[in-house]
Amino acid sequence: MTALGGRTADLFERGRRVNPHAVDAFLALAFTVAALWTVAERVGEHGAYRSDDSFGIALLMLQTLPIAVRSVTPVAALAVSVAAVTLHIGVGYEGAAAGTLAALVIVYSAAAQTDVRRGILAGVITGAGVIFYFVMDRGNPTPTAAVSTFATYAAGWGLGLYVRSRREYTSVVEERAGLLEREREVRAREAVAEERVRIARELHDMVGHAMNLIVIQSGAAQRVFNTKPDLASESLASIESTSRQALTEMERLLGILRGTEEGDDPSGWGHGLGEVGKLADQVSEAGLPVEVTVEGTPPEILPRSIDLSAYRIIQEALTNALKYAGPASAHVAIRYGRDDIDLEITDDGRGVSSGGAGDGKGGRGLVGMRERAGLFGGELIAGPRPEGGFRVRARLPLGDDA
Repeated sequence: MTALGGRTADLFERGRRVNPHAVDAFLALAFTVAALWTVAERVGEHGAYRSDDSFGIALLMLQTLPIAVRSVTPVAALAVSVAAVTLHIGVGYEGAAAGTLAALVIVYSAAAQTDVRRGILAGVITGAGVIFYFVMDRGNPTPTAAVSTFATYAAGWGLGLYVRSRREYTSVVEERAGLLEREREVRAREAVAEERVRIARELHDMVGHAMNLIVIQSGAAQRVFNTKPDLASESLASIESTSRQALTEMERLLGILRGTEEGDDPSGWGHGLGEVGKLADQVSEAGLPVEVTVEGTPPEILPRSIDLSAYRIIQEALTNALKYAGPASAHVAIRYGRDDIDLEITDDGRGVSSGGAGDGKGGRGLVGMRERAGLFGGELIAGPRPEGGFRVRARLPLGDDA
């Protein structure tokens, strides 16, 4: 059975590769030979009909040969074939089954391969031809024969219309499927791009923060290593703690990239506003004293994504202050409102240098903070303070989930 199925599929595949014009030419030749064979068999047996002569044979060939061009000009081929059939019977010749069958084939093609307007025109031509044929036929056909013939041609025409409608429907479905597939590909690329941005943002925030702390604390340890070994030891201990924390977060990020359960769970990121105190201690140990104040009452259920984003905004703002403010102190204010969370991070240092964020519009860190706020429909404003130093202020709407 498997071998038979394979041979059948192979035959179908070969049939699809056959030139349709060659098939039409073969059909035209076959119908013409059949019509001429009919004429040859009935020599001297015409009765009420006119004897076949060269004119009658020419009309028979005009009934069958248009099949050769049915795929190119179906309506014109139909008009020639039907006209030849009706003229052939109209001038007294006996009809030939091959000629009328050829016309039927062309009727199907004209309905299947044209648009609606030309398909209707093909139906009108066919109907008129069938009526004229039976009105002029000298053989006195019965009403039953007339009805059955008309029904046969109507069925051929209707089958052609059905095939055309199915082909158009299939084309529309395939086009829509193609559009949906392209949309899926676009959405997949957008999702990949968004995920890359998210991963880059997390890398910048958590690893960049840790590396900045490590650089600053290692520099401080080196400066006091000989004169104040206790302070150097504290700096090295802080470096070790920061490094371990960065390594843990890196493993979580790799878990997301691998698609493991730990990485897929958003709670695995582990940071939120509840850990801002620890963050402030780390930054203070690195040389930037940080004071944290909290106003208002936290919501009973704070969305994990907002909690993490708020933490990352504060983390990045303090990291920038640590890098660019110079000798200074910082203040973090967390204000819980009814519908939002307001974050304000300020320092009294020298402001952001040209190597940092400049006017508060550039800088990868500020871009990342704005992206985090924008994800929830919030806003972030950053820039120098009139009295000196730098301010970052963000508002994160809580939405309906809080």
